[in-house]
Amino acid sequence: MKNVILAIAGIVMLGTTTSCKRNFTCTCVYPDSKIGTTKTKMQAVRKSDAEDACAMQNVGAKTQGGACAL
Repeated sequence: MKNVILAIAGIVMLGTTTSCKRNFTCTCVYPDSKIGTTKTKMQAVRKSDAEDACAMQNVGAKTQGGACAL
């Protein structure tokens, strides 16, 4: 019974640590433009949300000859 309770507690702990919110920076580089490099800070977001937001910025950056990444 103790092992079952410990296993469930371990699974719950694992689940809570995988969705933590952190700070990320999306860096966009425009090599053929006067824009140069831009950085967008995202605070207290999940990694998947930061990746999605940066991917959206990357779509716009590609139209201007640039690229964005976390």
